[in-house]
Amino acid sequence: MRAMLLSAALSVSSLQSQPAVSPQPLSELAAALRGSWVGVLEYRDYSEPVGSTKRVDLPTWLTISGDTALSWHYIYDDGPTKTVQEDDNVLFDTTKRSFSEASNGKPAQVFRVDGFEGLKAGRGTLQMVGSGTDSGKPAEIHLTMTVRRNLLEILEEVRPTGSTEPYAFRHLYRMVRAKSPALP
Repeated sequence: MRAMLLSAALSVSSLQSQPAVSPQPLSELAAALRGSWVGVLEYRDYSEPVGSTKRVDLPTWLTISGDTALSWHYIYDDGPTKTVQEDDNVLFDTTKRSFSEASNGKPAQVFRVDGFEGLKAGRGTLQMVGSGTDSGKPAEIHLTMTVRRNLLEILEEVRPTGSTEPYAFRHLYRMVRAKSPALP
């Protein structure tokens, strides 16, 4: 996945001081994301004692549709008789340098984004920083989203709010296009 960690120089305040990016990368990013994806959600097993590095893999399907406001529909195979679905409303805003995600009708979680200017045809890596909770406790959240022609990876790392400790692995989506690309 994206092994890139948020450097100490990258902070919410430095992201806020950056100039707005033109809306063009937004339409290209939406085009690069749209479609059907299949892969794995790898996540830290929270049923283990604190400090455990045990991880669990779930087969995952993702369909992304829409233009500026994107709908992300996930299906997780969570065991022999359990299938879980999740619907997220996702919005990237190049003017505000933000990413918001509202899951299953819950209030949107908003992240500051760095990396719009580095996208080429909607592909590249975005770094996102925001606040939320981890295991019911306030947390700083760092997302790294890598979009390639046939690969989508989203790494979520967390640490306690106000902490200077390194971010810890929370989960990772590793997805490929559901249909193979056309051969040249």
